[in-house]
Amino acid sequence: MNAFPVTVLTSVFNGAVYLDAAIASILAQSFTNFEFILIDDASTDATPHMLAKWARRDARIVLVRNDSNMGLTRSLNKGLLLARGEWIARQDADDISMPQRLEKQLAFLANHPEVGILGTGIIVIDNQGNKEQKSYINPTNHTAICWRLLSDNPFFHTSVIFRRELVLECPYDITWRFGQDFDLWRRLLQRTKGANLPKPLVYYRCHTDRVSIIHGQQQQHISLQIAQQQCTQLLPNLSLSMQEILAIRMFIRSVWPIPEETLLTCVHVLKLFRAFCQQNGLDNLVLDQLRDRLLQRLWRTLFYSLSWQDGLKLIKEMWLCGRWKMLTSLGREIGRIVLQRRIVDDSIDSM
Repeated sequence: MNAFPVTVLTSVFNGAVYLDAAIASILAQSFTNFEFILIDDASTDATPHMLAKWARRDARIVLVRNDSNMGLTRSLNKGLLLARGEWIARQDADDISMPQRLEKQLAFLANHPEVGILGTGIIVIDNQGNKEQKSYINPTNHTAICWRLLSDNPFFHTSVIFRRELVLECPYDITWRFGQDFDLWRRLLQRTKGANLPKPLVYYRCHTDRVSIIHGQQQQHISLQIAQQQCTQLLPNLSLSMQEILAIRMFIRSVWPIPEETLLTCVHVLKLFRAFCQQNGLDNLVLDQLRDRLLQRLWRTLFYSLSWQDGLKLIKEMWLCGRWKMLTSLGREIGRIVLQRRIVDDSIDSM
């Protein structure tokens, strides 16, 4: 029997600058029945004093101090073993959870027992707490999440809540210094379904001391390695280099063609998608939506980036994705171009 519905898990190393705001945001949650494990990873700044102060004020806090610096991955695994909640909610020590975060995530999970990993959207803030005007939302359903997983991380780690028993079976892999969350989702999504709430419930703080900024290049290299493993598992006969994986990532991330885009990248994405569609447990309606967006994106590459010879080769590959789907998407794209030109012509005539 779990002692709590949820354990909030945070590991911090020399995070005194933003720590008060992060802790206060958890203790102010509208859902109150949780334990809050705070792991001090042998900090040398004011972090230990601040944590002790908060622990005296709120009995829900479980304070743990590492004798030496273990790093984030090992510290999180330590917290998983100590946790007594059915669910684990992650938050980084420099981010802020909105007051209804836990309430909304737990309500969704109660109504969707098949889901074992649930993230939310984020709003980026700076070191002063100033907010960006837009929010960032990841794919919301399991099928779209699994498609994103082939090239990119489908969850914001600091927003995720996952079932503790699942992660105890396959915890964070300590061989990954960075990208440990991306690798974890890859393994967990083979055992459970994932989802993201289509709304921001966490303020993600972007500042110069953040790990993703300091070690950005290393993080990207590791995430590309993980994506490469995913693609190799899906298409074992297609050996993709790291540069090709990066090209696939850039293709999927962008709505419009980029200058470096090639026919080979388009063909790789199509092959991955066809293999992806053969997997079990995917939502056919969502697959159709993903196919429509992919074909639209490919037509744009064909119209704006490729030579006519490469364009003909791409059409042959697109035909394999479903001829009627291909023709329908072509009609929509041509309609969009015609409408756009009419708007431009009307604006010129009105001048």
